[in-house]
Amino acid sequence: MELIDQLEQRIESLLAAMAVLREENRRLKEEVDLGLASLADENRALKDELEQQRSTQDAVRERIDVLLRKLKDQTGGS
Repeated sequence: MELIDQLEQRIESLLAAMAVLREENRRLKEEVDLGLASLADENRALKDELEQQRSTQDAVRERIDVLLRKLKDQTGGS
């Protein structure tokens, strides 16, 4: 009978530990999900900023090309 009692206690202890681990796993998953969402937002913002910078660079290059063409035309350069 004592062995059955020990087995019951051990099973109850294991079930309690499993419940604690499940809760910790749920909490950690929630933290990871929140972190991933935050990183996705930051990534989106950085991509938008990069696209804006590229667009600005393209516009500046185009203006430089126009100026170079004007200089070339005015100076008769080849």
